[in-house]
Amino acid sequence: MAEELFTFDRKPNADYLIAGWRRQWSNGGRISSGLPRYLIEKLAAKRIGSLGTEVSKMCYPFQVAGTHDAFRPLAAFNEGLPSEAMHRENDFYDAGDGLIIFLGEEPWYRMDLYSQGFFEAIKDLGIQKTVAVEGVNGPAPPELERRITCAYSKASMKEDLEKYGVQFSSYGSDGRRGPTIGMALVSVAHYEHPDVEMLRLGAMAPLYPLLSSNNQQLGITRDHRSFYDILRRLNAMFNLSIDLNELKDLADSESLELQTNLDKLSETSREAKQVIEQVRTEYSYTPFEQRVELDPNLDRTLEDILRNMPGNTDAN
Repeated sequence: MAEELFTFDRKPNADYLIAGWRRQWSNGGRISSGLPRYLIEKLAAKRIGSLGTEVSKMCYPFQVAGTHDAFRPLAAFNEGLPSEAMHRENDFYDAGDGLIIFLGEEPWYRMDLYSQGFFEAIKDLGIQKTVAVEGVNGPAPPELERRITCAYSKASMKEDLEKYGVQFSSYGSDGRRGPTIGMALVSVAHYEHPDVEMLRLGAMAPLYPLLSSNNQQLGITRDHRSFYDILRRLNAMFNLSIDLNELKDLADSESLELQTNLDKLSETSREAKQVIEQVRTEYSYTPFEQRVELDPNLDRTLEDILRNMPGNTDAN
């Protein structure tokens, strides 16, 4: 069955996997679909394989009434002749330096089959740790660091995750609430794949319950600040060296544009001003500051220098 659930053209050295999904519920700020796509393009990642034909056949509808081609499988023709077989996009990409990127389509049916294919594939690659990236829309001051929530599959992971400025999710503990695809896979990993380390990072992309002058809801559609704040953490967590300067520039530009629009609305609407001020008052996040780990030999050298400085009584 395994060969029907996934296929690889080649298997590079692989340590970590970043996963996201198109056409899914928890894709606020286009974080789940956009962040992996951004990395694939920025790092010139090469496709190395995908979840297999059994997943494509069993986990999706051919179409949904009234949606035209939104949910149909992809296909291509060249002057009338099929040039590409019908397929779903559940693809693995090699980004180099041990990083694999997965960009998939959220399954409609047979979550058991989809998760089996996903976990068997990452085990076959030898992945050590997998992170699902997702997003929600919510009122958040545009220029501030994004709130990053976290769910994880093994209790032993928590102590390390506390270093990265995350808020641990208690989603569903106060009543029945269906999981996102990332949360579902973390849950499956916990109960069915105890050898897998998987976490889900979710960011809040700014979206206000307010309309602009042209009746558009005020927010950031593709939130590069969320991309930036998630990748800052993953650079540190996975010891990656992804250049984030471009993301920071995009984030600053988007945040400034949204804040300008919020300021304009505040000047003309008392109610809007109250909403905006309330958001700023109630918003909370856990900041992330990357720690610098000193080489033990350098640390001892610095201690010796300080101990032997003139006037240091500890040196006597």
